[in-house]
Amino acid sequence: MYNIRIDKQQYDDLVVLENMTSKIEQGDFIVIMGESGCGKTTFLNIISGILQGYEGEVYLNDVALHKEDIASLTKIRREQLGMIFQDFQLIDFLSVYENIKLINPQVKDDEINQLLEKLNILELKNKEIAKLSGGQKQRVAIARALAGNRNIILADEPTASLDARASREIMEIFRDIHKEGYTIVMITHSPQIASYADKMLYLYDGKFETEIDLRGLSQSVKLKNIIEVVEKHYEQMLAN
Repeated sequence: MYNIRIDKQQYDDLVVLENMTSKIEQGDFIVIMGESGCGKTTFLNIISGILQGYEGEVYLNDVALHKEDIASLTKIRREQLGMIFQDFQLIDFLSVYENIKLINPQVKDDEINQLLEKLNILELKNKEIAKLSGGQKQRVAIARALAGNRNIILADEPTASLDARASREIMEIFRDIHKEGYTIVMITHSPQIASYADKMLYLYDGKFETEIDLRGLSQSVKLKNIIEVVEKHYEQMLAN
């Protein structure tokens, strides 16, 4: 699915990512952790085709994203990639239905209804976004990302603006859609949120320094392993 080699991405004199390689396979549920400013969102923007100008190569299903023009990358995102954000990026004065249809005009109403029903927000279909709770807004954002049969979900801290209960409910949704075959790449600072994934990558010093396989483990064991990695990197930072 994804073959990634990022030789360098920098802003002015600040090198954010360097000498990084990674693969993302179909059906993966990967969570990316690391300190604020370490390049997590930059990585997500590169593999989504939003950010260009880096040194390196990114292939998605044998398509060289680093060689595509803006129009082609926009088409790839519209057809294959569902984007989910911490701040939802919904239009407050439009309804739930209108927010989904605006980004996905080709999606049929039956599909939208099915998605809203799956996410338990069908009754909110005609309600303005401004009148929804944070958890409801994120459900709308997930529906928008899934609409059009996209099979890759890229999520940038999707629970950071939610309380504990809403966060848990949203992560259970991610777990369910992963079981349906979706590929998920998610950024988080929370070990608890990371424990829903099957693989954790820790971004440090411009590259993925630690990778742990979480498949087949109970959530409590996943959480323990993740916390150990996070603590190790905190100690490493303090030592430097």
